Amino acid sequence: MHNNTSSGHYNDAELYEQAIRYEKGSFITSTGALATLSGAKTGRSPRDKRIVNDETTAEELWWGKGSPNIEMDEQTFMVNRERAVDYLNSLDKVFVNDQFLNWDPEHQIKVRIVSARAYHSLFMHNMCIRPTAEEVETFGTPDFTIYNAGQFPCNRYTHYMTSSTSIDINLARKEMVILGTQYAGEMKKGLFSLMHYLMPKRQILSLHSGCNMGKDGDVALFFGLSGKIGLVKHGAATCLLLLPELSFPRSVHCFLGTGKTTLSTDRNRLLIGDDEHCWSENGISNIEGGCYAKCIDLSMEKEPDIWNAIKFGTVLENVVFDEHTREVDYSDKSVTGSLHARKLFDGIAGAAAENTRAAYPIEYIPNAKLPCVGPHPKNVILLACDAFGVLPPVSKLTLPQTMYHFISGYTALVRTL
Repeated sequence: MHNNTSSGHYNDAELYEQAIRYEKGSFITSTGALATLSGAKTGRSPRDKRIVNDETTAEELWWGKGSPNIEMDEQTFMVNRERAVDYLNSLDKVFVNDQFLNWDPEHQIKVRIVSARAYHSLFMHNMCIRPTAEEVETFGTPDFTIYNAGQFPCNRYTHYMTSSTSIDINLARKEMVILGTQYAGEMKKGLFSLMHYLMPKRQILSLHSGCNMGKDGDVALFFGLSGKIGLVKHGAATCLLLLPELSFPRSVHCFLGTGKTTLSTDRNRLLIGDDEHCWSENGISNIEGGCYAKCIDLSMEKEPDIWNAIKFGTVLENVVFDEHTREVDYSDKSVTGSLHARKLFDGIAGAAAENTRAAYPIEYIPNAKLPCVGPHPKNVILLACDAFGVLPPVSKLTLPQTMYHFISGYTALVRTL
């Protein structure tokens, strides 16, 4: 990339200033958080996410019927990459984040994110592990780079394109390109996809789970799909326990998803992480440096730690607030739960209508365990939203049952609209 007039690393205050000055819809809330808008897309677009099928990935990834991996070729990737880089080069300023994935230093990954919006830079500043000043100076060549040109569309007439949105991963080039969507969660999930590819090569299991630890060092994993899974008014979450030694801190009816973030953020236990982890011979390690919590109907009474984490440095996505007091109305889902949003995301996994979010550094949780690592888990809990009432509320599983439910990943896609 060319050297833009102003590009590089910014601190939180500078990113606030850039967002408020140049990005429509960005404001400081009454608690000091940065409220911002993600544009037309208020959730992920999995149907527009593609991976290059080449010599590197042809035999290593699951392709074909039933696979979530949508293929593209190298040439199409390079067309989109050129389009994204040209757009970023046309700007007066871009934002660069050099950060890490995985708190286990033995298996840490260096990532660079180049983006056009201060909102995106602050989001990733919160969600990835922040380097020290010395680590920034010695960062060197990243292991993976994201070019986020989400404000600029792809050409829908390019081969493999089905819309003006394309999220493209090239594992051989160690690059990701984003066009046509400003939803910040695409970067987070893109890096998670990278870890799913890299870590098993090192005999490490990458996990979509929350994780916390008791005062005696007992680690618990909470598996469940993303907050896109809503509960019907009278629905309930089902908890499937391998070793049921834990008491749950909150009633399940307060969950907005399957409950990873809510259950792992427990004042009586140390938080290792709320969403993405690695399980290696060294034990458990958090992949991320922050938390990405759903905000619909958030309250001090239900989730005090998350409520108190929404302060200066936190990014609030697509929330509604009073224009005078700047107090957020967490019950208002009008930005993401509108008729337009329902039509836009109907039936698309990972792109829920009710999707107001808060992204904050993990150290904003008072009982976060830093560094975010722990010993091997003692409890493995599989959470599911069972709309049919087939599963019992709580079950202790045998090892074969645990393997089955882990692989199946069952949960019901239920809208709360």
